[in-house]
Amino acid sequence: MVVGAYFAVMLTVGWRARTRLPEAYWVAGRSGRPLPVAASLVATVFGASSTVGLVGLAYGRGLTGAWWSLVGGLALVPFALLLAPRVRRLEVVTLPDILERAYGARVALAGALVIAVAWCGVVAAQIVAGGLLLGGIFHLPLQGALAVVAAVFVLYTFWGGQPSVIRTDAWQLVLFCVALLATLALVLRSVLAGGGAPAELPPGFLSFPVSPDFGWYQVLVFYPLIVGLPYLVGPDIYSRVLCARDENAARRAALTAVVVVVVLSFAFALLGILVRARFPGLHPESALPEAVAALAPAGVKGLIVAGLLGAVMSSADTTLISAATILSRNVVSPLANGDLRGGGPTRIGPGGQLHLTRVLVMVVGAVAWSISAFHQGIIASLLLAYTVFVGGVVLPTLASFWRERLRVTEAGALWAVALGGGCAVLGGLGGGNVLAGVLGEGGTALLEGILGPGWASLLPLLVSAVALLGISRLGSRSR
Repeated sequence: MVVGAYFAVMLTVGWRARTRLPEAYWVAGRSGRPLPVAASLVATVFGASSTVGLVGLAYGRGLTGAWWSLVGGLALVPFALLLAPRVRRLEVVTLPDILERAYGARVALAGALVIAVAWCGVVAAQIVAGGLLLGGIFHLPLQGALAVVAAVFVLYTFWGGQPSVIRTDAWQLVLFCVALLATLALVLRSVLAGGGAPAELPPGFLSFPVSPDFGWYQVLVFYPLIVGLPYLVGPDIYSRVLCARDENAARRAALTAVVVVVVLSFAFALLGILVRARFPGLHPESALPEAVAALAPAGVKGLIVAGLLGAVMSSADTTLISAATILSRNVVSPLANGDLRGGGPTRIGPGGQLHLTRVLVMVVGAVAWSISAFHQGIIASLLLAYTVFVGGVVLPTLASFWRERLRVTEAGALWAVALGGGCAVLGGLGGGNVLAGVLGEGGTALLEGILGPGWASLLPLLVSAVALLGISRLGSRSR
């Protein structure tokens, strides 16, 4: 009953927030104050990866599971101090717009395609998390739960765009925190009453910052590069600060979000540990739904599910609208307008782009729903999506803010996007077996010795860096 009412409220908000103004639909009229933008940032961070994924990580390996979102919170510090004001100052709409300003339309198109591929996986992960929560707690068939969650996500975003996202993220965050506290209280009471104690946990489960299953390589190398960099350069993160009313609001929102993200990271890790103490032997990503289903009274269960679904929805709507806007403005419109080489007849204006964005919300949502039916785990899916994004887009975007100093050329940026993103996609095929087969045993052994056990995820970033700087230097010398 409560969950049904929550879905109805979200759809109503989306319907009432609908607009015919492109600027409003894409960036909420650039009128966001610091606190609403900060709440939207936090709500974007804590989606599928926290409600189900982070609890599952803590359930599987202990307190170090907090690093999944904690590294993102720490990455928001340099973002707030160095990049958020710069991004807001540009008055762009999407992340590829930044690439276009720095390098031209061809680089923006290549970056947009890489983002579209990666973000379909990110949206799919949100749908999977919502489906696991709804299906696991109310004992619904998973495919049916996925369909319900996907339909609500897509319709809400289709109607309301960014105004509805900014408007609802603040109270969804409050509902989400209430659900988290209620779940923590229920699990803790059950642990104390049932005799489960931390002594029954595996050795090193409460260790931090490293543990037997999570070492310094993950803390200092793998997580900062693959999980942290999307917080420095991310279409969903940038879309939040682009909704801010000015540079100061963007900076303050990001710094405020840091504090909340750090606190919630440890709270979710604690929840995962307590669930492990009370319910050993569960599949990690099913731990949270099964714990709520077993412990929450009927009247409280709906409230908790609505709060946790709010976290998933607040992340899903942001990623969905970001992907659709990027496809509309930076892929379809330039191709239709003949803008890649400059000039050409203009066929799609702002009004047409707005209509196209709404259509692409439906398309991206349908693709993500299809991907969600074959999910291989939320954290694994997000890691693959982040690898594709980081390998193709992060370094050229970061370099664009200091392009003159780094002497980066259009050719260098274009090849960095193409080679880094292509290498990441190749590494994702067949669980990495395709890339390993191309490199051979000697090549994989050499790369593992240099880059460590996460070499397949780090290699695209290295390829992108070499292409970005190497080809730019060659081009500069040639001229």
